[in-house]
Amino acid sequence: MRGTFVRRRHIVRIAASLGLCLGLQAQAQQEKTLTLALARNAITPGEETFTYAVPKQMGWFKREGLSVGLLKANGSTAALQAVASGSADIAYASSLSIAAAIDKGVPVKAFAGITVQWPYFIGVPPGSAIKKIADLKGKRVGVISLASASYADLRANLKIAGLTEADVSVVPVGAGARAAAALKANEVDAIDSYSDSFTVMQQNGVNLTLLPRPPQMARLFSVTMVTSAAMLKSNPDALARFARAAYQGIVYTQQNPEAALKLSFQEFPELAGSANPGGPDAKNTLAAMKIALGDSIPSGNADPKTWGHWLDIDATRWEALLAFAHETGQTEKRLTPAQVWDGSLMKTIFDFDLGKVR
Repeated sequence: MRGTFVRRRHIVRIAASLGLCLGLQAQAQQEKTLTLALARNAITPGEETFTYAVPKQMGWFKREGLSVGLLKANGSTAALQAVASGSADIAYASSLSIAAAIDKGVPVKAFAGITVQWPYFIGVPPGSAIKKIADLKGKRVGVISLASASYADLRANLKIAGLTEADVSVVPVGAGARAAAALKANEVDAIDSYSDSFTVMQQNGVNLTLLPRPPQMARLFSVTMVTSAAMLKSNPDALARFARAAYQGIVYTQQNPEAALKLSFQEFPELAGSANPGGPDAKNTLAAMKIALGDSIPSGNADPKTWGHWLDIDATRWEALLAFAHETGQTEKRLTPAQVWDGSLMKTIFDFDLGKVR
């Protein structure tokens, strides 16, 4: 009798172990692998911290059944090429670059917002004779790269000011500390870059005066999630799960910036200050991250519970963006929002309680 009981107990243990193994195997089989193309060839305290490092370190991608890897690309155009070629499933790219790619027939589609502000400016050293965009004629202007949104921003600004690219010398200088070094070495007279890049330049001893932007840019937005038309059709649920985890990273970072920075250091030890989280470099990185985060949240609204579906970019803003793209020569055709944006996943993406993200 005792032997029978022992055998039964042994059988139960084997069955339980087998069930656990099968469960883990099924979970592994269900986990979807995604590759995100970042429109930068180096890690910065930008959106890669709060939409990738934070959700990854918090286990939110895994909770969504995703395994997400990162591909660095040299600008928005390169990131879009990665998606179009199948090297990446999702890209973070400038809205203008997305419009330009679709105008050329590249089969991609924006499906979720990341920024609600236009973060690009043209900066000049204090005391410069350059006071407005038109004064750039004959000058050397630094951009991040010729595949970057800063290059597109420069060309748009020049066109509005009645200039062409031929009226200036365009110099790829990178962003942040690299751009600061180019200014210190007198390689350029002005820099077109994004907001947190200017913060890093300031931290590297380069203070710049930002030129007034054309009023048309007030309704623009920049970095947007984009995927291939094929991926949007075949794997919409995976895209929605990725964006949901990324958005929770934004909310978490807004409420816990110091904790988000520590998570970012764990994911990206190459970030300045990771070796000494209490030191001045870490404080500078935190400041730059907060500036970047400001481009992704409603202006002047610090409480996520009141944000609603804030990254569901409405048609009127897309209309303004696409009109700007056409008027400034970024696109040959005047595109419609439906050609560029598919917001059908937004309800699923926002299927979480903003007030409960901790």
